[in-house]
Amino acid sequence: LYVMDISEQCGHTLEQQLELFNNIRPLFSNKPLIVVVNKCDVKRISELPEEQQKIFKDLEDDGLSVIETSTLTEEGVIKVKTEACDQLLAHRVETKMKGNKVNDVLNRLHLAVPAKRDEKERLPFIPEGALARKKRMVTDAPKKKLERDLEEEMGDDYILDLQKYWELMNPTEKYDKIPEVWQHNISDYIDPDIMRKLEELEKEEELKEAAGEYDSDSESEDEEMADIRKLARQIREKKKLKILESKEKNTQGPRLPRTAKKVQRKTLEKEMSDLGLDMTEKEEAHYALQSRSRSLQRKRKRDESEPPASATRSRSNSKVPRDQSGMRDVKMVKKAKTIMKNSQKKMSRLGKKGESDRHVFDLKPKHLLAGKRKSGKTDRR
Repeated sequence: LYVMDISEQCGHTLEQQLELFNNIRPLFSNKPLIVVVNKCDVKRISELPEEQQKIFKDLEDDGLSVIETSTLTEEGVIKVKTEACDQLLAHRVETKMKGNKVNDVLNRLHLAVPAKRDEKERLPFIPEGALARKKRMVTDAPKKKLERDLEEEMGDDYILDLQKYWELMNPTEKYDKIPEVWQHNISDYIDPDIMRKLEELEKEEELKEAAGEYDSDSESEDEEMADIRKLARQIREKKKLKILESKEKNTQGPRLPRTAKKVQRKTLEKEMSDLGLDMTEKEEAHYALQSRSRSLQRKRKRDESEPPASATRSRSNSKVPRDQSGMRDVKMVKKAKTIMKNSQKKMSRLGKKGESDRHVFDLKPKHLLAGKRKSGKTDRR
């Protein structure tokens, strides 16, 4: 494409532009060439004097295509593109036909020509949208006005309005105000008279309080209501005591050992009864607070050792089986067996013999990863 400025606003006359074209014309030999006459919106070829019109007429006589265009109004731009594509395609086909490989390509091509079966004319189907688009390209129809064009026209007064493109069932709702939602509540949807209504409600409440509508009638309370109030007061006091006890237990201070702590008689009897021991008729029993650290008797004189005399153990003193020692009742024994079976499920599932049947995996074995020398057994010094 050789572009010429027909308006001469570039600072060069048409004769100078033609002289430049003739100087570089050898570069265009054996190549398709189009002369593009730009700025036709300012001046056209038909408006030029005869001497300058003869310049373009001579170019057309030489077989060159001369097309008037305007990059401002985009007139003739599509025509230049179409003409250039057609000439390039024709030049490419012509070059291939002159080559040596054309015969090999023609042997692989097959043009199917179906036999005519009737007189009915079957035209190619082209969608209406494609036809309309092609027609617009040929006639250079005015383009759709874009937001960019509106911005250039309006300047600083332009505001991007995307709501006009919304497709709603009711077009009048395009510019309705959208309320803001905060935590599933509409934040800006407020009744304009809400403050006035609030003042009316406050005045009404003041009148009710002055009239004594909310005053409770103490004489109307019956005995049952008094008992309920008394019970509620006791429950609140009990809760406060429980809270204080819990706070005392959670204090992080020096703790007294359990063996040195004094245990109250009632607490001990309650714990023993919870464990299943019969603590009735134990009112006069004496519970030792602490075992003596030193015996009151003197140390026994050392004599020659003698084997202890065998004493038959009475039936009442027979040992309790190990699986039942420390168990309060049958229910506790069953619960212990259930816990034992549940603890052995994992070992059974993994096929272990017992708790000691375990293996600690070494993910990085020393004999494989130690040392820096690669081959052989020289992985250490």
